[in-house]
Amino acid sequence: MSLDTTLAAQHAARWANALTTDTDAAVDLYADDMVYDDHADSDHVIDTAITKDELRPRLAPFANTDPGNGVGVHTFTANEAFQLAGIDGDPAVVILWGWTGAGLDTFRGVPTGGKTLSTRGITWHQLDSNGKIARETTYWNDTSVLQELGLPIITPEYWVEGFDPAALAQ
Repeated sequence: MSLDTTLAAQHAARWANALTTDTDAAVDLYADDMVYDDHADSDHVIDTAITKDELRPRLAPFANTDPGNGVGVHTFTANEAFQLAGIDGDPAVVILWGWTGAGLDTFRGVPTGGKTLSTRGITWHQLDSNGKIARETTYWNDTSVLQELGLPIITPEYWVEGFDPAALAQ
């Protein structure tokens, strides 16, 4: 299967749209033999889905449309998509995306206080010969969101000249 930049962008847009509008359509984008790993989760043994039945409840909250139920209304925007060399001649696609969540009671277990949250992330899809997602790995940049919610997460700029690691111990 060959995939060019235009098709990579179409794949990314289709994925982002299905993810936030139709869980069945989103699950259908995945191969029957698939692995889904969201690296924002804390336990990859438990949180990695390897069947569509395991995948469905992980994706379902993103397609919520009820702004009052606490699950939140989510928006994913595929900002950029790139084709990469994949496995066995099948392409891989990297998607750089933005996320917004409004009406969430909590984010990663932290109360949101009614804030609308946003961040960016990256998702890698290994496609199979039918263009289905065989493997997915996702990384969220949730540090800034957790900081916005009041968690005291330190993000030192250790690459800046004069950075003193001892300052972290204060």
